[in-house]
Amino acid sequence: MAAGLQHGARGLPRQAGIGSQKAAHRACSRLDSHGDSMQAQAKSRGTGSRRSRAWWTVMPLVAWMAAPAGLAMAQGAGEPAAVAESEVMQGFPPPPDKQVSRGTGLRPPYMRWAFRHAREMSPTVGIRHASQPLALPGQAAPELDTVRFSVGGQTVQVADYLRDTHTDGFIVLHQGRIVYERYLAGFRPHQPHIWASMTKSVTGLLAAMLVEEGKLDPNARLAQYVPELAGNPFGEATVQQNLDMEVPVGYPQALPPDLGLFGAVGIVPRKADAPDTIYDFLKVVHATGTAGAGPDGGVWYYQNGSPEAVAWALRRITGKRWAELVSERLWSRFADDDAYTQVDRQGTEMASGGMNSTLRDAARFAETVRRAAAGDATLGISPKAVRIALQPAGNQARFARGNTTAGRDGYGYRNYWFQRNDGDGSIEASGRFGQKIYINPARGLTVVKFSASPDGAARATSAAAVRKRDDPARALESSEAMVAAAHAIVDAAGR
Repeated sequence: MAAGLQHGARGLPRQAGIGSQKAAHRACSRLDSHGDSMQAQAKSRGTGSRRSRAWWTVMPLVAWMAAPAGLAMAQGAGEPAAVAESEVMQGFPPPPDKQVSRGTGLRPPYMRWAFRHAREMSPTVGIRHASQPLALPGQAAPELDTVRFSVGGQTVQVADYLRDTHTDGFIVLHQGRIVYERYLAGFRPHQPHIWASMTKSVTGLLAAMLVEEGKLDPNARLAQYVPELAGNPFGEATVQQNLDMEVPVGYPQALPPDLGLFGAVGIVPRKADAPDTIYDFLKVVHATGTAGAGPDGGVWYYQNGSPEAVAWALRRITGKRWAELVSERLWSRFADDDAYTQVDRQGTEMASGGMNSTLRDAARFAETVRRAAAGDATLGISPKAVRIALQPAGNQARFARGNTTAGRDGYGYRNYWFQRNDGDGSIEASGRFGQKIYINPARGLTVVKFSASPDGAARATSAAAVRKRDDPARALESSEAMVAAAHAIVDAAGR
């Protein structure tokens, strides 16, 4: 399996671990109280005890991560580090308080560096690029930085919007041509960046391909493909319910759907007896009731387990790893550079959030989806499969009752894609910390945003206790803001 853990972007080998236990403790004593340095964890990974898992059924989260109510990643959560972002990981070696560890890599000022160097934080596997990548003609116009748009009752310039939302990279395509492209805070075109939960949309598209080929029945119980999940909420739900986040499932209070998975993959410190593989993480859940369910008893609960369960089924059906499927069916058709995804100690890919790529290759992915949805089969992606994934979900009422974020009134959700229901057929992929893809078929618009926006909010651990995260104060962080900015840019470019 070790042979499969590869570097990510072409010509940039994954480096060894960085940091020290003492340094991490000084930098973030609360969050990292159960963590080691990346170097120490790289040596000891996979040797943790599996004596008992009973601790996480009763142990509060604060005892697990030494942080109240969530990841303690936002500024002000835990002890803020008095380190400038530009000083992180500078020096040979970097001073102790400027080193990044698994305990600090998901909060300021360390997160921006971590999001561009994920393969140095945990093992990864590579995803091969195309021999003839999709061309992206056009040229970004610098004067578009001053374009203004309105959102949430305020009017802002594009340049200010990008700065204020912690943007690393932003690209706008119109009819396949680049009209705007910016790299901020030292981010460069050749650098890979995390996708976070935008990865789910890749998994949903792969599933649609197998549905089209008759290899995956969306109405079958998922346990039909993964017997190990029989009696488990993911296994007892249908494949389509898993794809649409309509599984009534609960997680232990001390093992929420974000932290539990991050710990299993090694992105954050893991308690010794917590699940240390993705497959074991899927087995800690329990069936639950629903909160505010409609007449049909349906639920919409966004969490990481469902896409990981679907990815397990995809592997079983094809006999191939998730990364192989992404490379063969997607990335090798259009990408200019290798991508990579984070994996657990068994080499199992994090199909709900582990993808990393360059900004332009993310745009190539989104543009390929846009063209295939319009019937273009020249890129080797089946238009029928894309239409299966993106057909109207019809679950707006369930979505509205779920754990949604700001700016998504009237949305639906299918195959891990957000449907805007705006009359243009627009869809979105979305990831934590400000990762976004927006595709508007009617306007021929494709947009990608990479960011390092702090987000330490706690996630609901049960479909029976979903919590909405609407926050008017974060209007600029919403999908609506990115959409407004992109439309203003394209309108100005056309004048």
